[in-house]
Amino acid sequence: MCIGKLAVAYMRWDTGRHDRARIASQTPPPGVSVREYVYLDDGDPMHKLNVYRPEGESGTLPLIVNVHGGAWAYGDKDLNAYYCMYLASKGFCVVGMGYRLMPDVTLKEQVQDVIASMGFICDHKEELGADVGRVMLSGDSAGGHLSSLALSVMLSPELAARYGVTPPDMTVRCLVMSHPVCEVHSVLLDAEGKPAKGGGAVQRVFEKLMFGAHPRDNDIYDFSAFTQYSRGVRFPYVMLIGCERDVYSRHSLLLSDLFAELEREGRCEKFLFDFVPAAEETRKLRHVYNIVRYEWEESKRVNDLSLGFFVKSISD
Repeated sequence: MCIGKLAVAYMRWDTGRHDRARIASQTPPPGVSVREYVYLDDGDPMHKLNVYRPEGESGTLPLIVNVHGGAWAYGDKDLNAYYCMYLASKGFCVVGMGYRLMPDVTLKEQVQDVIASMGFICDHKEELGADVGRVMLSGDSAGGHLSSLALSVMLSPELAARYGVTPPDMTVRCLVMSHPVCEVHSVLLDAEGKPAKGGGAVQRVFEKLMFGAHPRDNDIYDFSAFTQYSRGVRFPYVMLIGCERDVYSRHSLLLSDLFAELEREGRCEKFLFDFVPAAEETRKLRHVYNIVRYEWEESKRVNDLSLGFFVKSISD
């Protein structure tokens, strides 16, 4: 087994045991129904999604599609269940999908899975009660990368062809990324937002997992980081959530600068950055705190803010 696969196996074990302990200590948000669907009928257990709705609420609701994080190599449709349930309890139809993971597949197949799940939603919108014309796309950490990449693929015929997908008939009004890691060619950044010295070996292992044995020969290699796939794309409302103590905070800060520039250029309809400095914390906030600890008041504040941002994107 190669070093990358060993690292993934350890990460899954270590992260999994911490997640199980955390979830066991939490209480799920009340008043939400959950239903499971298979979005690709090929027998792969990752090709499933959950639909969350307020109990007793009938009819069509604005749709939130969530892409979970997990370093592109961990998690499934249930990883962000409590976060999705919290959003649904506020009056939305929320979908959380699974997608195949590295090292079983590369980034291209992961994007294909995310797009396929959206296609399923569109094909079953009446049954799900999902308004596919009023959509918020959300993602955390690696899911922030996948959600922004999937949106870019939906908005760019060139990217759609390169990734081998047919974009679904869905209108994303708002993109919300929590602590995203989008510069996949430089995952480890220094204090100035540049590739960290000494991180080359880690980066090489990571890229072989993401792109295959010969990464630069992969036809999406030069279209896989935000600074690459965002070229020529006009974004809708975008909200970015971060905090100073996040180990990947430099990615959030870099992305905030990029989106602020896109907004000035007229290539992002509206941009909002919610960043909590360590000096202003009421408790120590870490990577994707608003997802894994949905019940904290700090999380409720920013998650409610994201919902308000979504509602504004619909009304404007």
